Amino acid sequence: MIMRNRRAALRGTVVGTAAAATIALAAGGAWAKSDITFAAGPHNARLGSAIHLAGHGADDNSTYNRFCVQQRSGSGGWVTLRCSHGGYNGGGKLDFTVRAAHRGQWQYRAVLTEASSPTSKHIRIHQISQVKTVQVR
Repeated sequence: MIMRNRRAALRGTVVGTAAAATIALAAGGAWAKSDITFAAGPHNARLGSAIHLAGHGADDNSTYNRFCVQQRSGSGGWVTLRCSHGGYNGGGKLDFTVRAAHRGQWQYRAVLTEASSPTSKHIRIHQISQVKTVQVR
């Protein structure tokens, strides 16, 4: 009788573990995958020269995504320079130049935003790239 209960408990544990592994594997493939790349250069620039900014962002979730490039100087806040048109299950890409108008250290980053639609007022940041610094002399 005791042996029968132990076998039943062992069988239940094995079945439960197998079920949990199956659920974990099925859920593992359902994660949304996002990617963001960004480059800014040159690292050192002269006053009035061009700074090249390029990158792209994408996400395969079902929200409306936009790829934006932001800039800041010193300890100020981030200012959005440009955003892609965006799209569902996408994000977009940008490739443009800005002129170094002031001396100092300028920081640039890319941001992938998401919202429920293009006209949604509830936009949230989904992913941020590494900050790229350009020293303007």
